[in-house]
Amino acid sequence: MRDSMKITVRYQFLYMLFVQLAASGIAFVFGMIAFWYFTNISVAKEILSLIFMLVNFVLLYTSSKRFATLDNKPYTPLKPSKIKAVLFGCLIVLVNLVFVAVYKVIWIKYAADTGLSGVIPTILNILFYCWSFPYNGIMNMSNGYLTVYSVIAMVVVPVSATLAGYIAGLKKFDITEKMDKFIYEKDND
Repeated sequence: MRDSMKITVRYQFLYMLFVQLAASGIAFVFGMIAFWYFTNISVAKEILSLIFMLVNFVLLYTSSKRFATLDNKPYTPLKPSKIKAVLFGCLIVLVNLVFVAVYKVIWIKYAADTGLSGVIPTILNILFYCWSFPYNGIMNMSNGYLTVYSVIAMVVVPVSATLAGYIAGLKKFDITEKMDKFIYEKDND
């Protein structure tokens, strides 16, 4: 990560988009390589989708928490703002909703009996599939159809992750410290 004195708000927003892209990429790689067998099984793909959404949440949470910690330092030019944390999530939601709109438009406009017709619509469909891969198990994607709860998840997960992470960073809350009392190590004396 860049020096905290050189971090700008623009950098933070672009970094959060990159984190979303990375979360989608991680989910896509694991989904296609490690769990490809389960992606065709109804219940398994929904469980995998929930796991990938959790991974997405954790990645956005930790990045937002790190930015809050840096914003809270007295020597940085940026000041902490919970509104900025919500806007991190809203930017990701905006990109998600643009992809959803493009997906719907290409299926309305370029749908044929055998699928999509045209190279550009097919490429856009693939981009949407890859970008939204953490949610694909609950989307029930077919011929332009998406479930309502998958779109709701695409709105709720990024905003809640970035806001929760930012607040945790401001309050210096570390979940691993809180979970430490549940971990038991046996002494070998």
